[in-house]
Amino acid sequence: MKIKRRDMKLTDFYDDKCDKLYYSKEKQIGNMKTVVSILKWTNVKENFEVHYNFKDEIIVGNDYTWIQIAPFDNNFWIKSMYDEKDNLVEVYIDVTKGNYFDDITNPSYDDLFLDIVVPKKGHIYQMDDVELMKAYNENLISEDEYNMAKIVCKKLIQFLNEHHQDFLDYLKQLRLELSYELYNNVN
Repeated sequence: MKIKRRDMKLTDFYDDKCDKLYYSKEKQIGNMKTVVSILKWTNVKENFEVHYNFKDEIIVGNDYTWIQIAPFDNNFWIKSMYDEKDNLVEVYIDVTKGNYFDDITNPSYDDLFLDIVVPKKGHIYQMDDVELMKAYNENLISEDEYNMAKIVCKKLIQFLNEHHQDFLDYLKQLRLELSYELYNNVN
């Protein structure tokens, strides 16, 4: 078990099975300074599927789109995933040890194990409590980091429960905005 650094371009993720179109920009969302991005999966040779307690979901397929939000000065990272017909598949929120903006076109984060899944319908899931506890027990993270992860997750779930539809509507609007900008910057 180790803390993994992940980046917005999803470098080295599924690269041998597809192509990706990518665009990012800085954006103010409410009082949060962020970098937002769109990643469009093309020429996918094999779908990428995840399994949760509730069902299997394809999250990478031909013409699927991911929208990501990386906030400055916060310990989370949002990924919303859409199918080839632009229907929401799910929203996946990573609780992070830190978000890094050394390369503003491709920010990165250290994954702190605790995650939230917001499926297109149904219950919001908190995942990987066991992994977080294991990381703490193996001294990969401090007690302060463990507690921070739990607090961030609790606040995010509270926000999602109170603003669920507004949140999903905002992500849909952001997807439309970034799709337009992606194609105007690629072509």
